[in-house]
Amino acid sequence: MKGKVYKSEDKGWVVKYSFTPYNDYVVYQREILLHPDDVCDLIDLNNVFDNIEARVAAHPEVEFNWCVIVDHDTGKGVEYAKLVK
Repeated sequence: MKGKVYKSEDKGWVVKYSFTPYNDYVVYQREILLHPDDVCDLIDLNNVFDNIEARVAAHPEVEFNWCVIVDHDTGKGVEYAKLVK
């Protein structure tokens, strides 16, 4: 899937993407949290480069896979966008 990554003030790093379900003509916009591993990578890059948010904003297009991480204690899953390297 393709989307755009950016840093939200309330959610942190998210990926915004569009989709059209079931041959519908309506295009929906959705935001999904960025995978924790990818967030750690961005934090590491921020330690190397100045203002990583501006660098990401200059080229926000990403390719990602949708995944779910399940909390074994509660059984609830959280959806994430795992970037394709």
